[in-house]
Amino acid sequence: MTKKSKFMKIISWTLNILIVIFLIIAIYMIFARVFGSSPTDFQVVSSILGLYGMAVLKLFTLIYGLNREVGELKIGIKTSFEKIKTDTNNIKQNINIFGKDIQEVKFSLRKGRRVKW
Repeated sequence: MTKKSKFMKIISWTLNILIVIFLIIAIYMIFARVFGSSPTDFQVVSSILGLYGMAVLKLFTLIYGLNREVGELKIGIKTSFEKIKTDTNNIKQNINIFGKDIQEVKFSLRKGRRVKW
């Protein structure tokens, strides 16, 4: 693995852990607020915004990873189509050669000569 992908894995794991932590804190604060404990509205909103912030960062890392994958896929498709193009050109050349051979055979059969292979 390259250093960049190891770094992205570390970031991904860190963001996953932070998302879970903020999710637990947000759920605790909401339940505490509903059942009459002391967290203020600011604390509840801060924990929810922290959860959303971590989710957005996680989304950005996923998009970055997908962008790399799509770029590699584009390159793979481009080289595949180039290979298909060269293969079809080779097939066309072989068909032309085969057609010429058939014309020679027809001509030789009309003249009554033996066909040389």
